[in-house]
Amino acid sequence: MRRMPLADEFPYRFRSPSVHPLWVRAGAVAFRQMLRRGLRIEARDVEGLDRISPLIERGDGVLIAPNHCDDADAGIVFELGMALRRPFYFMAAYQIFKGKAAFVLPRVGCFPVDREGADLRAFKTAVELLGGSPNPLVVFPEGEIYHMADRLTPIREGVAAIASSALRKRRAAGRTVWIVPVGLKYRFLDDHDPRPAMDAQMTTLEAHFRRQPRPGKPLVDRIYAFAEGAVALKEAEYLGSARSGPLPARLADLREHIVGGIEDRRLGRRKSDPMPVRVKELRRVCLDVLADPAADRGQVEQARHDLGDLFVVVQLFSYPGDYVRDCPTLERVAEVLMKLEQDTLGTPFPRPRGPRRAVVRVGEPIDVGAFSPASERPRKAAAAVTVELESRLQGLLDAIGPGRPL
Repeated sequence: MRRMPLADEFPYRFRSPSVHPLWVRAGAVAFRQMLRRGLRIEARDVEGLDRISPLIERGDGVLIAPNHCDDADAGIVFELGMALRRPFYFMAAYQIFKGKAAFVLPRVGCFPVDREGADLRAFKTAVELLGGSPNPLVVFPEGEIYHMADRLTPIREGVAAIASSALRKRRAAGRTVWIVPVGLKYRFLDDHDPRPAMDAQMTTLEAHFRRQPRPGKPLVDRIYAFAEGAVALKEAEYLGSARSGPLPARLADLREHIVGGIEDRRLGRRKSDPMPVRVKELRRVCLDVLADPAADRGQVEQARHDLGDLFVVVQLFSYPGDYVRDCPTLERVAEVLMKLEQDTLGTPFPRPRGPRRAVVRVGEPIDVGAFSPASERPRKAAAAVTVELESRLQGLLDAIGPGRPL
């Protein structure tokens, strides 16, 4: 996982988006080069794109909601807008709006959101665009990139809340709002064998931990031996000693120990929400301390320490412990190795170990109006819409199927 800078390290600043034709065309060229050179996307397999155009043509609001499994996701979805000749707007983490990107991204339809707090400016912008613009809006409902294309992580209600709020604007004109689920996965090209490169990647990871490289052993066994060692170190750090038992249970126990301890101190109770929701709430509490001029040095140091621990929890959450053993494909192994390279070597953008094909499946659109009678408040429909979106997205990923067997 990549650690994003905190608000006191990189202050939030809102930037209004536009889809200037000249900049959008230039952005399309830049994205295509980035996808090919840096992310090794050499082919596309797209189905269902024709489901979007009729919604736009009749004046409805369209929110594109893809899963978020790879650094190539935004570029691939940007290309969908170009194929439709209707550039998309994108809501994106504000931390990527720095340097040249701070100038370019708003001109190709991107606007920043502070995901840690109640960013009313970004929310209102999203509602205005979805409620009145002919161009679709893209929001990744998972928020983080967990590098697990086959398994959707719990999605946030923000997407449904935006759609439900925009529905009121569209209804005034006799229209509705649709959420279009989009399933994204990536496959190594059929004529390429990435296993030698992945073996070398594993050897580098083993050497970093001063472990004896085992190039003769099966790659899955090497990954799990490495993971067991890394988890044992974290258990010793947080629990006092390494534990035994199945890896998924150990990871879950370690996550709960860290989060539960912070909840006890900061909230006075432990919650039962999905782990990303619990982490988000605790991060907001800690960031409030950092922003409080009355906080003393001890409080600030403790808040920073807790934020560091919460980042560890997010890292642990991205490793369910059975992802590779459950279905050992080239793609799942590649995803886990990329995460390990990020987390242990600090590589911000690990390079894929072979040329890839993006697989895109545009699902059946969800009519938000069907979940929200005109007499109801928008928030009442958000939970039901979120459940439906989560089901549709996972269904698309399941329909794409697993990758190539290892």
